[in-house]
Amino acid sequence: MKGIAMTVATLGIIYATAAVPVSASNARQLSLTPVITYSVQDQSNAQQPQAKTFTGTINKSGDQFILRDDAGNISYQLDDQQSAGKYEGKKVKVMGTLDQANNVIRVQSIEEAAA
Repeated sequence: MKGIAMTVATLGIIYATAAVPVSASNARQLSLTPVITYSVQDQSNAQQPQAKTFTGTINKSGDQFILRDDAGNISYQLDDQQSAGKYEGKKVKVMGTLDQANNVIRVQSIEEAAA
């Protein structure tokens, strides 16, 4: 969509420039060659984050359930609060993808970890 808008804007500029009259006193051969460039990003091959397993304890922080990774001393927010609530205070394995920008695990599954 951005590429189309850029093309339309470029064509408008070329048209406006070409519409300028040339006086007889300085009549020269004008050669306008439009050059239109734009890029389209193909996201069909964009790599999706790989799902991985996170282990730790489900705790409550305020009104949100989090996964506390005891080994790495890290906490993650969980996007599936309903499933996480069933395991409050228990050691679990969470399968999902990590949204690193927001420190949120996009949960695919949660199961109790073996003791």
